[in-house]
Amino acid sequence: MGVITLLFLVVEPEAVDCEPPQHQFVKPLNEGKPLLGPNYEPDKNEALSIWSALKIPGVLEFALCLFFAKFVSYIFLFWLPMYLKDLSKNSGPMHFSNEKAADYCTLFDVGGIVGGILAGVISDRGGTRGLTCTVMLILAVPTLWVFRRYGGEDLAHLLGLMLLTGALVNGPYALITTAVSADLGNHEQLKGNQKAKATVAAIIDGTGSLGAALGPYVTGQGLKHANWDVVIYIMMGCLFVAALLLSPICIKEVLYLLQPKVDPSFTIIQKPGQSRPTDNQWKHSNAPLLKHSVCKTPT
Repeated sequence: MGVITLLFLVVEPEAVDCEPPQHQFVKPLNEGKPLLGPNYEPDKNEALSIWSALKIPGVLEFALCLFFAKFVSYIFLFWLPMYLKDLSKNSGPMHFSNEKAADYCTLFDVGGIVGGILAGVISDRGGTRGLTCTVMLILAVPTLWVFRRYGGEDLAHLLGLMLLTGALVNGPYALITTAVSADLGNHEQLKGNQKAKATVAAIIDGTGSLGAALGPYVTGQGLKHANWDVVIYIMMGCLFVAALLLSPICIKEVLYLLQPKVDPSFTIIQKPGQSRPTDNQWKHSNAPLLKHSVCKTPT
């Protein structure tokens, strides 16, 4: 049909002695109206260089963490059906076809959906992106060992461990590619430069995509010269390194959580001639709080 259209479709009516159609022109309702509103002004800031983006605290750490997280995630994405098929050959109680193996692999993705939601909720409530990712990555290391050791016992163990592994591996991956990239794109060092957001997000996602490309390749080479045990240990090592990369950010967030919080209902008794402390001075002071006292300046 495409070839027939190419050969026989007449482009202009005049080519076959036909009059052109008399269309009644109707001006669209919103024609001429600015698409972004009358008050829109383009961002006049200069685009951020890659080197400057890497100097933003947290960008390099989260980018490298995403590299190892996607390294492991894409190994599961490409090689999990084959792993389940090999597992069923060596396991007594479980024998399933290629179709069944592919169906069971979807549980890893289901676990990733749940893990991504949980990671987002927990990090929003506590304001600790790095700590949330670190805890999930550390928990994923022994979970992988349990998955390899006891996943072949029966179908219930296999499916349950796949759900748990998917949640712990894909949870940090989902959080870094979404909320963390957005947070770093709004870092105070950027001073509202909207052109820097894409650069920061591209560095993080691009580094993660490199890990996604290398993971399946390394697995294929590993299976040529070794077995699944070696591949599992490689994934465990990658998850541990990913958690280790976030340790500086994790320490800062833990120290922030341990700081005493100022209750809005607390006030300070101000002495004569004493200036009221700023929010920053109050936050770093060790002065005791006087609950429900009235802030008065004696005259």
